[in-house]
Amino acid sequence: MVLWAITLISTAILYWIYDGYCRALFLMNGIRKAFCRSTRPSAEQFSDADLPSITVLLTVHNEAAVIRTRIENILQCEYPPERLSVVVASDGSTDDTNTIIRSFCDRGVRLHESPGLGKTATQNTAINTISSELIVFTDADVTFDPVFLNIIARKFQVPTVGAVDGRQLYSSQPTLAVQTCQGYYWNYELRLRNLESQLGILAVAAGACFAVRRSLFRTMDPAIGEDCIVPLDVVAQGYLVLHEPTARAWVRMDDDNAMTSRRRIRMTLRNWQGTWTRSELLNPLRSPGYAFALWSHKLLRWLSPVFLASATVSSTLLVATQPSLITMAACMPFAMLFALAACGRFTLHRSIRIPGAGTAYSFVLANTAFLIGVWRAITGHQIHAYRNT
Repeated sequence: MVLWAITLISTAILYWIYDGYCRALFLMNGIRKAFCRSTRPSAEQFSDADLPSITVLLTVHNEAAVIRTRIENILQCEYPPERLSVVVASDGSTDDTNTIIRSFCDRGVRLHESPGLGKTATQNTAINTISSELIVFTDADVTFDPVFLNIIARKFQVPTVGAVDGRQLYSSQPTLAVQTCQGYYWNYELRLRNLESQLGILAVAAGACFAVRRSLFRTMDPAIGEDCIVPLDVVAQGYLVLHEPTARAWVRMDDDNAMTSRRRIRMTLRNWQGTWTRSELLNPLRSPGYAFALWSHKLLRWLSPVFLASATVSSTLLVATQPSLITMAACMPFAMLFALAACGRFTLHRSIRIPGAGTAYSFVLANTAFLIGVWRAITGHQIHAYRNT
């Protein structure tokens, strides 16, 4: 009975993480639309004359190869120039990054130099020099749609909105099956954000393309990323975080699985630690909506390798100790997953294509990264240094 309980509970949780939660949000949104009329004013009713002052904060380290193009992209956005500022926080750059940034000083771009404090600490010091109404966080490898800033800023004309998350999309087509799965994974993430936003329980944002009211910003722990802690601080102060699908920004998809895994490990480590620093939002008695979203969307997903391992081991033991068609059926999905993942690893850079192999390999890679990230987080490892990979 114990093995059956572990197998069934772990499998149910995995289903909830990767499918059931999204379906539940969709159902809840359907009920909300059927019985509740929105009382929120539309941001589109405001004119350009009402747009707030905005500062785009770009934090970089040795980005000479792309920094000129990135700054040009920001400056070409459709936004009143008298209300737009750009601050580039360069953290210990040793190449020509700072020289290139200075060449834009006559176009309203300001260089903020930091002596290698790390990304988050550099952002803290840079924001201390910013007084605009809104701050937009972004990275060097991002491209904004021309109307990105205009769309984002309009959402803040609703007083209850404290932060707005843009729609981060991949600008390059996947060349490997495992990259295609990464695209599926991100599309699922975007669906969750959109549904949570409609329900008013969104508490996450993409660090490459989101904005926050300057008045709501709180100094960040240098070991925590802005994409994690800033949205949590916003909702803790009683404001909404919105996801805006029409505010688009593009990033290039990684073609290096090792790099993708390292980034996912870093993301998991920093976000796990950051989420627990705002533990009051995880308490369903104090914050039922946000607790439901944060546990389902973030914490359980990062713990999914634990449930995956538990279900795999317990179902395998069931077959070994109680061989039958039922126990074999319980074990089969996990056996097939790892078999396909092994095939996906073998065929990664070969012309062989096995249906589902790339997806399975990407899933196992992601869960491995989650496990390493959570383990490092709970054992006290911290990341302060800025890294491009």
